[in-house]
Amino acid sequence: MVMKAFGRSAFRLFTKHLVRLITIIAIVTVSIGITSGIGEVEGRIKSTVNDIYKKQNVSDFYVKSKRTMGFTADELNYMAEKFGAENVMLSFCYEIPSVDDNGIIKDVTRVYYFDFDNSYINKIMLLKGKLPSAKNEILSERGTEELEGYAIGETVKINGQNFTVCGIVLNPLLISKIEEPSFTDPARKLDHVIYFDSEPQIVNDVYAVLSDRSMFRSFGNGYEKQIDRLKSEISDFMGGENASVLSLYENSGLYAIVSYAEKVGLIGIVFVVFFLLVTMLVVYANMARLYDEERGQLACLKTLGYSDISIVGRYTLFVFIGTLLGGLLALPLGMGLTALIYSSFNMQYTMPPFPGTGHMVYYLMTFAAIMLSTLLLTLFSGLKTVGNKPVTLLTPKAPKSGKKVIIERIGFIWKRLSFKYKSTLRNVLLFKSRFFMTVISIIGSTVLVLSGLGLLDCTLKYGNASSLVAISAALIVFSAALCALVIYNLTNINVSERNREIATLMVLGYHDREVTGYIFREIYIMCLIGALLGVPLGLGFLSFVFDLVSFGAIADINWWTWILAPAITMLFGFLSTMLLRRKILKTDMNASLKTLE
Repeated sequence: MVMKAFGRSAFRLFTKHLVRLITIIAIVTVSIGITSGIGEVEGRIKSTVNDIYKKQNVSDFYVKSKRTMGFTADELNYMAEKFGAENVMLSFCYEIPSVDDNGIIKDVTRVYYFDFDNSYINKIMLLKGKLPSAKNEILSERGTEELEGYAIGETVKINGQNFTVCGIVLNPLLISKIEEPSFTDPARKLDHVIYFDSEPQIVNDVYAVLSDRSMFRSFGNGYEKQIDRLKSEISDFMGGENASVLSLYENSGLYAIVSYAEKVGLIGIVFVVFFLLVTMLVVYANMARLYDEERGQLACLKTLGYSDISIVGRYTLFVFIGTLLGGLLALPLGMGLTALIYSSFNMQYTMPPFPGTGHMVYYLMTFAAIMLSTLLLTLFSGLKTVGNKPVTLLTPKAPKSGKKVIIERIGFIWKRLSFKYKSTLRNVLLFKSRFFMTVISIIGSTVLVLSGLGLLDCTLKYGNASSLVAISAALIVFSAALCALVIYNLTNINVSERNREIATLMVLGYHDREVTGYIFREIYIMCLIGALLGVPLGLGFLSFVFDLVSFGAIADINWWTWILAPAITMLFGFLSTMLLRRKILKTDMNASLKTLE
């Protein structure tokens, strides 16, 4: 019977404090959603690059002869012996500049010759049309923002002969949409790339792959050491004056993709700390207030003989359910954000479809960290409260004793303040735990908003970093949402703690605007302090992020960003308080004034 009563009281805990439960769910959803959404990008991108590398058998080395007659037989034998004949592909490549009537080069066309039937390295992906079946048919690289390309059926004149484009292809070495420089004149860019299905008569290109394809692992340390060693050996044998030895580290596609993905991963690691801190503060503030509200219930349960652990277990379950639901809701949110950032890579690179499956390691780690931290906070704060004797719990907590705050000691300021501002400042500075909790939360939100705006400024100035644009936009949106949730939650707790105070003002005949202003002024002051302190802290944080990811600088941030970030924080603070205006004005004066002080 007693257990049934305990179960019913636990159920009432959830129904009575549904708003508090929803707040925990919301804050956890936002925190896990954005941190896992950003953090999972690196793993998905690297998995995609590994698939491209293996499925299309991307070459680890590209050696280009600088001589007109190409490589010598000894050089080709050397490459075949070093890597194995099956791991080497021979090709002939040259470039044709197109000159206008004034003798000015207007574009450059690169021409490749290799045997498609026996080409197992750098497998060309056919996007449209068909492979050449006649001598007058050729393939064209797909068009991008920088590469014009040709259409199927279009006639192309090469060395005085006409050829027909029969298919559009994608070369894995040309996966980047950024302009590709010409071999003959690096100051000029390619406009077209075409392919002949023909065994090369002269070999001036050699592509080589490592026999152990598992070594790659998205440019891991072991792979890098192996590549550096082999590159040095090849260069020594062929001589720098005879050949250029390039590895995938010089490729503007695959290596750049992985490099940006690693930057995204580092940003995710850094920001998870801020989101975790703010989440812990919000959950702690909620549960500390809940324990105070339930002091009488705690005393009754202790009197009935329940242990401290079993009593606190109800509230721990409350937080567990809230965090669990928030984490589950964060999964599709995080996946959507990961997919959004992944798709942003398509602005610079031709990416395969988003890989929907994965190990979700970052999501699980973030989820576990937030779950563990919130449960421990709830458990320890609960045990501290329940550790009191029942008679102590049944006795209302003594109100905070009034005393002079620091600003009262500054006479020339204090004397010029009106009564309402004097009372506001007293309340702000008297309740130190509430003050620090609110200010720290606002600082964290401001730093996150500023970071999003600062990254956006740098990205737009440098260009060629569309993935960081997506992250910046996500940070701004999620940080603003986090800011709104934090302020709404702390203001809601503040209002709940001061129902008797609010009712007293109403009985004394204060107007609605005066009653709400009494509470909201304190919130706005704390928001302003947090927003202003968030700017210098955000500057230091951004400097750390820029150094970490080797991208951007404080000097690249627009001056108005330093004003806009705290302004956004204040705006969401204002909007959050407006949502609570009705709750304040609906305060039951009779019920509130009957409560014991």
